[in-house]
Amino acid sequence: MKKTILLLSLLTLVAVAQAERLSSNALQGNPPHVEFKYYGFYCVVDYTFMGALTNESMQYLNPTTGAVEGFVDNYVLNGITAVAGWQWRKESALGIGFSYLNDASGSFSQIPVFVEFRSHFLRNRITPFTAVQMGYSIPFGSKNAEANYTRIEEGGVTFGLSVGARFAISPKFAINLYGGYQLIQCNSVERGFNSVAATRLPELYHHYKFGLGVNF
Repeated sequence: MKKTILLLSLLTLVAVAQAERLSSNALQGNPPHVEFKYYGFYCVVDYTFMGALTNESMQYLNPTTGAVEGFVDNYVLNGITAVAGWQWRKESALGIGFSYLNDASGSFSQIPVFVEFRSHFLRNRITPFTAVQMGYSIPFGSKNAEANYTRIEEGGVTFGLSVGARFAISPKFAINLYGGYQLIQCNSVERGFNSVAATRLPELYHHYKFGLGVNF
C-alpha cells in the first residue's frame, strides 16, 4: 500500500512539474512542441515540377501538300528551386533565389532568377505558408531535332505564387509541400516548320506547379 501511495505521489509531482513547464512556456509565448525557427537566416531547396496550363499552337501552310497543318507547344519542366533570405518574424521573410527548369526536348528550359516574399502563419509544428516570387527568366534551351519546333530565344518577366504546408522536424530543419502558379514571359520565341524558321514573336506561358523540399 505504501509503495502504491509513493508511486502515485511521484506521478503527481511529475504531472505538476510538467504542467508548470507548459504554463511557463505559454506565458512566455513559446509553444510546447517542436517549432521551426522563425527569425534569422533561412534556406529552402525544393524539387519543382511545372506543366503548361495553356499550350500555344502554330498553324502553317504545307508547301508540298497545300494543306494547313500545325503543332502545339506541349512540355513539362523539372528541376530545383533554391532560396536564401532573412526572416524577421514568422509572417515575413524576404529572400533571393533561382530555379533550374529543364524541358526534355530542350526547347523550353529556363533559369528564373527572382526575389521572394515568404509568409508562415502558425507557430505549430505544421503551418501553412505562402511564397510570392517576382523576377526575370533566362532561357537556355536549344532547337530540338524535330522539323516543326519552338525555341525560346529571349526571356522575360516571371511571377510565381505558391501555397503549401511546412512540417518541422527540428528547430533548424523542416520539410515542405506546395502547389501554385507560375507565369513566364518570353520576349522572343522562334517557331519553325520543316526545319526552317518561320516566325519570331513574344509569348506568355502559364504553368501549374508542385514542389517538395527542405527548409533549413
